[in-house]
Amino acid sequence: MWQIYQEKDQDKFCFIVLLVKKIIEAYNWNMKGIILNKIRETQVEDIVWIVYLFIIAANLYSNYLQRDYIKNHNVRSRDLFRKINLYVLIVAFIIYLYFVYLSYGSVKNLKKNASSKTVFLTNLTLISAILFLIAGALNIFIQNNSVTDDSIGLI
Repeated sequence: MWQIYQEKDQDKFCFIVLLVKKIIEAYNWNMKGIILNKIRETQVEDIVWIVYLFIIAANLYSNYLQRDYIKNHNVRSRDLFRKINLYVLIVAFIIYLYFVYLSYGSVKNLKKNASSKTVFLTNLTLISAILFLIAGALNIFIQNNSVTDDSIGLI
């Protein structure tokens, strides 16, 4: 009789062990997914930093053309530096759009038990990304509509 109880207890124990094992595997799989997503995000950020290097080079060339326009009144230099500025602003806008997307995802994925500080800072990150996006849109509008007005500067 004792052996029958032992076998039933063993079966229950095996079931519990298997259940815990499955829960741990599911948790590890979820963690692997989270880790893979974070790795993908950093890989995209690497590309963004490379794009920023090209933006820096384009802005340096744009400044050179702007100085040429100021010194020599070369209209071709003026038109080219303004086009470069517009393209740089558009690329920066796309980058900030990506950051808004990431920030929104972070807000959406906040855990219910997240601290109030984490919730506040995550929401603040989204707000700042949106403000950068708005500033970028305004700068694109200004650059696009001030094609011949030299008195309007950009940030």
